Amino acid sequence: MVTNVLGVFALAVALMVAEGSWGKGKVNDMSNAEDLTNLYNSKVYEAERMTRPMEGQSHSGVRVTLEDGQEYLVHKGSSSQTVVVDADHMSDKWKVEETMNFGGSKTVSDFVKEG
Repeated sequence: MVTNVLGVFALAVALMVAEGSWGKGKVNDMSNAEDLTNLYNSKVYEAERMTRPMEGQSHSGVRVTLEDGQEYLVHKGSSSQTVVVDADHMSDKWKVEETMNFGGSKTVSDFVKEG
């Protein structure tokens, strides 16, 4: 279980932040602590290191796939905090650089901590 309350809070804030790279700008509704904790502790089965152009520079993140097939993008938000967004919000400018299989040996929280 999550013992790092700050980590859950950061994830909660990240999930509520809207960012231009999301495309349509809809917000994932994970407003209760149980949903946030479950996502934070979800096992990652595949991770794809991704990049996209952003204001003349390269922006990077990791798209993680959970056991149930749900996908989330873990990346730095506009305020330099690590954010987690539903991958449905990703623009088509993101390109896969590398794919890694973890078979559930890592969690979403591991990728949030790595930033």
